Amino acid sequence: MGRRFEPVGAYRNRESPKSATHTWVGGWSGYPVLMPFPLLTPRVSIEPLTMRDVDEFVRYRQDPKIARYQSWDTNFSAQQGADLVQSQVDVVLPATGNWLQLAIHDRETGGLLGDLALHAIDDVELTFEIGFTIARAHQGQGFAKESALRLMEYLFTAVGATKLIATTDNRNVASINLLVALEFERVPSKSWTENFKNEEITVDYFEKHLRN
Repeated sequence: MGRRFEPVGAYRNRESPKSATHTWVGGWSGYPVLMPFPLLTPRVSIEPLTMRDVDEFVRYRQDPKIARYQSWDTNFSAQQGADLVQSQVDVVLPATGNWLQLAIHDRETGGLLGDLALHAIDDVELTFEIGFTIARAHQGQGFAKESALRLMEYLFTAVGATKLIATTDNRNVASINLLVALEFERVPSKSWTENFKNEEITVDYFEKHLRN
């Protein structure tokens, strides 16, 4: 589970969504890009969360072991889940400073395994932040790595991203191990300490460049 930074109201205060029925034009290149949802792997299908996902999405966000390293708390509500889904209807790629939450579905059963988060950081150098959360029942089966690799491939090859970043609580060993497996590089000079949920923690910063 990658560290997720979601300020209060982040999903209610998004810029106007870009319709999935039209091409999304990046200001850095002028070339149209359309997110080809779903993104597929042998086992999973990746697409924006929908209302059918809300119950399971809320259920694992309320799991104390899932919420421990994340910005939300165990009181994350069904209304918050619904607000999040409604705020990103027809969003193709997030506007700079915004997030897009992507469901990870089991291709065989259609069930929600977890989600990926995509945060647009810089629309000049095309930098994105990614995060990942897998429900406890589905952890340890490689779903996070499989889905993150597919999203990364799309961002680098189709969207033209030049850099991806990720941050995580440095107590979250599983998340750090996954980022290393994804060939992200830890950048100690960009890590920081903060008070988080009444604890002093260190947040580790990772990045991956197109050339890697």
